[in-house]
Amino acid sequence: MKKNILLAFVLMLVCVIGVAGLQLYFTFTSYKVESAAFERNTNEALKEAVDSAFEERHQEVLRKLKGWLNDTTFVTISCAWNSQHKNTVFTIKQVVPFPNEQNEISMSMEDYHERLDSITPAGKNVFIAYMVDYVSRELKKGSGWYYTYKLGDRINKEAWEIPLTTKKLSKFYKRSLKKRNISLPFTFNKDSINANVYKTQKINISVKRPQYGVWVKAYFADTNLYMLQQLKWVITGSVILILITLGSFLYMVRLLLSQQKLSEMKDDFISNMTHEIQSPLSSVMITAEALKEFDMKKHERESYLDIILYQSKKLSALADEILAGAQLEKKGITLDDTIVLNDLLADLVSAYKEKVVIGFTIDDVLQFKGNAVHFTRALTNIIDNAVKYNEDENATVFISAAIKNQGIAIEIADNGTGIPDAYKEKIFDQFYRIPTGNVHNVKGYGLGLSYVKKVIEAHKGTVAVKNNHPKGSAFIIRLPHET
Repeated sequence: MKKNILLAFVLMLVCVIGVAGLQLYFTFTSYKVESAAFERNTNEALKEAVDSAFEERHQEVLRKLKGWLNDTTFVTISCAWNSQHKNTVFTIKQVVPFPNEQNEISMSMEDYHERLDSITPAGKNVFIAYMVDYVSRELKKGSGWYYTYKLGDRINKEAWEIPLTTKKLSKFYKRSLKKRNISLPFTFNKDSINANVYKTQKINISVKRPQYGVWVKAYFADTNLYMLQQLKWVITGSVILILITLGSFLYMVRLLLSQQKLSEMKDDFISNMTHEIQSPLSSVMITAEALKEFDMKKHERESYLDIILYQSKKLSALADEILAGAQLEKKGITLDDTIVLNDLLADLVSAYKEKVVIGFTIDDVLQFKGNAVHFTRALTNIIDNAVKYNEDENATVFISAAIKNQGIAIEIADNGTGIPDAYKEKIFDQFYRIPTGNVHNVKGYGLGLSYVKKVIEAHKGTVAVKNNHPKGSAFIIRLPHET
């Protein structure tokens, strides 16, 4: 039995460790996956933010270019028909010329085949749109033309000389992070002395990239807290599962220990019961054989028959005690009787007055609904124990009953050997007997007080034991009182 329990314990422990290990590994793996996703998202968001910032800057240059081309105080746009090439040639000319520089430029549009001898509003709009698109493509290649000196100078200043600031970039980075459900604060700087701060890959924000480099990184603090928040349901689920597994393990350990304890108590019970049955059976067998073998006078025969009857009653009482406990546990009991406590205690005192000094006191008339047979037997078991385990020459048992805290309190006190504190809770366990070494001077089966507890609980009450000063024990039974 012990080997089986030990084996089961080891197997359960291995299972618990295995489940806990798998959950920890799963949580760790989830953390690594989430960390990798965070790293990927922050880097992608930074690249997207830089591209968005440059695109906004690019569109701003084109918007200004369109305004400059429409500004007649800055440039004039004219056109003429080229009869040799059969196309319209457009001319941009600065209103205020710049000495020794290019002040005008003429060009045609490949896909424009309409003949214009002079500029019209529609033709001007088409040319400006063409110019904006052409400059856009050139800027994206990283180059620019000085179409006129002042126009080219303005384009270059706007496109290549004004740096992209981290303040401007920050707006786009927040937007890109929000799209990825990241709301952590960040900073842009060149270095960080805090090793716990996460930093992205560096990215070039130079307006003249890739020829020149202005590199920035985004730095995030409290990323571990962010990861834990992202994994809160995974971690919560893992913790709950581990707690359930641990709770199940502890429950199974408790169950196994309880089974072992119950097995040991049953073994003790069977050993004790075997002895208790063998003794009266041996007496019955020996007495019966004597009656059969020898001629006896009438008074001798009656004496032997009294022995057989006495031992048979002991066996019958033992059987009744075992069956009563088994039936109570299996079928329960009905509480249909009206028990008048005054009469019940009076009968018990009368039944035991020959064995022990016994008395009782009771407040008024107390009665309640219950099972008279089982309740009487429960009180009888307590009194029997008080008598059996009392070595005092002046053994006494005193019973009191009263209304306390809106319930009935019954106290059965004796002046016997008492019960050590360590065993006060255990004595109500089935098959349990207070250890006294290898010898039990008083015979018993460990059933009486467990039966008492079952009966009292069936009556919706409680039973406990305390010391009865200066010596002995006092059993306290509390029952609900129906008025």
